Amino acid sequence: MPMSRRGYYDYYFSSEEIEGSAARIRALNELVYGRISPHVMPGSPVLELGVGKGFFAWICRDHGHDYLGVEANGEQCARLKKQGLDVICAQVPPLPPELEDEYGLIYAAHLLEHLPGSRAVHELLSQCRDRLAGGGAVAMLFPDAESMGSDFWNCDYTHTYATTGRRIAQAMTDAGLRVVTVQTFNGHYRGGRRLLARAGSSRLVRSVTQALAREPARRERYYRGWLYLQKTILVVGKH
Repeated sequence: MPMSRRGYYDYYFSSEEIEGSAARIRALNELVYGRISPHVMPGSPVLELGVGKGFFAWICRDHGHDYLGVEANGEQCARLKKQGLDVICAQVPPLPPELEDEYGLIYAAHLLEHLPGSRAVHELLSQCRDRLAGGGAVAMLFPDAESMGSDFWNCDYTHTYATTGRRIAQAMTDAGLRVVTVQTFNGHYRGGRRLLARAGSSRLVRSVTQALAREPARRERYYRGWLYLQKTILVVGKH
C-alpha cells in the first residue's frame, strides 16, 4: 500500500524530539536574543521569517514585543496559530504583500541556507531593509558551511545555499545594510563549556559516535546531537 503524501519539510516538524532538546534550543534562542537586543529598541515590533517551532517567537513575546511570524509549512503554520501566535502562511522571498508595518527587528534563523541562490538572498535582505523602522535591525542566524564541510549538505536535503559569515556580510552590504555585529555559537554553551562543545563538534567525534552506535535510531540521535554543537553564525545589520 503506497505511503500517504507528506508536505515539504514535514520530516523536520514530525521528527521525534530528543530528551532535553527543547530546553537546549530554548536556551540557545535566549542567548541569540540577548546578542541581538542591544541593537533593537525595547518593545519594538518583531517580524520573524521562518517561525519553525516558535522558540524565538515566545521569547519575543516574553520581552514585550509585538510579534508577527511568516511560516512556509502549512501544517506547522496552523499549529502555531492554535498556540496563539500571529503567523502568516507564506514562503519568502518575496515578503508577503499583506505586510504593512515597519519593524524594529526582522529576524530569520536557519532560513538563508534554504534559498535557491544568491539572488534570492539579495532579494530577501533588500526587502527586509525596506521594512525596517528607524533604528531597526535585520538579524540572520545560519549554519557555517565552511566549518561543517560536506555535513552542511548531508544533514538536510533542503540546504541549497552555502552560508558563511563572510558571504552573508557581503550580501547584507549589497542590500544596503551596515553590519554592526557578527557573533558565533556552539549550541547554547558559553565559557569553558563552549570549549568542550567545540571539541565535541569535530568530525572525528562524529565518526566515532556513528561507529559505536549500531542501531539506526541511535545513530540518528547521536548525529542530531552532534549537529546541535556545530558552529552557527549571527550577522546583524542596520539601515
